[in-house]
Amino acid sequence: MRYFLGIDGGGSGTRAVVLSDVLQVIGQGESGPSNHYVAGLDGAAEACWQAAEAALQDARRLEPQFTKEQIASWGIGLAGVRRDDDAAKVRERLQNRLRVPFVLDHDASAAQSGAFGGEDGIVFSAGTGAICFGVDERGERFFADGWGSVLGDEGSGYWIGQQALRAVCRGADGRGPQTRLAQPILSALGCRHADDLVRLVYSPLWTRDSMAKLASIVFEVATHGSREACVIRDAAARHAANSVLTVARAMMQRARERAEPNQAEPMDIGVAFRGGLFQSDDYRAAVGYAAGEGFVELKRDYWPIGSWRIVKPQYDAAIGAALLAQRALR
Repeated sequence: MRYFLGIDGGGSGTRAVVLSDVLQVIGQGESGPSNHYVAGLDGAAEACWQAAEAALQDARRLEPQFTKEQIASWGIGLAGVRRDDDAAKVRERLQNRLRVPFVLDHDASAAQSGAFGGEDGIVFSAGTGAICFGVDERGERFFADGWGSVLGDEGSGYWIGQQALRAVCRGADGRGPQTRLAQPILSALGCRHADDLVRLVYSPLWTRDSMAKLASIVFEVATHGSREACVIRDAAARHAANSVLTVARAMMQRARERAEPNQAEPMDIGVAFRGGLFQSDDYRAAVGYAAGEGFVELKRDYWPIGSWRIVKPQYDAAIGAALLAQRALR
């Protein structure tokens, strides 16, 4: 039997799985960050290696006859390799460590592969950052957002946390209303007054994850009726839905171009959500509702939509990375 090793890595951590030809996971491993913008090129390669070694050891415990020589290929999905020059740098580091065939792709591709079991569909990922990625039935790929916290990642945990802090500061100096977000946020951050936020958020110890963790407070306060918290949550959901609809439009536009001079066949579009923000049922519902309204408008505007549906991801991104490796050997 052949096996495949899949790695899903980002700025928070790295996860690896050993997957059999019949899609059975026989080993799992974890390690630190493998986004090279966070860990550096050598650090990213080392994190992949450590997670893989942990997964291989775990596989040997479950299947004593298993050896790493049975790994036919590795699939590696990493944040920070969407652009060709970044991918080339990381690939070079990985080639110095690996002596087996491997596929390097970005983490959104691994997530989409896992969510749809290697088939077409759109996945929107929202955690600290946010990105939407779709693959059509021809295998063409489409992106929206994923620009990082400075340039984009709208609707992400970072974006939500930043909007919450800004709302607290507006309430503190009178540019906006007092908000029920202030007390729980200041308490969670160990601050007595809004002025203390300046020292904290401009400290080298303040990270993107520190900002993103505030999203859970926003969601909690929103459930108790805070207008400002609800406004932020719902705006985040609209940003998320906009990314989904942008990818869907691009997929349908490409279908139109391929069909010319005839009409494109209506598309059945599946959308999957993944990432820490979707642990909130209210956020999930808000994104789904906003996306649904958008799809209705697209159909009304004569875009070639047969149906759309929100689906539960079939597999996680680490398994999705292993599926990318499996597909590459077909």
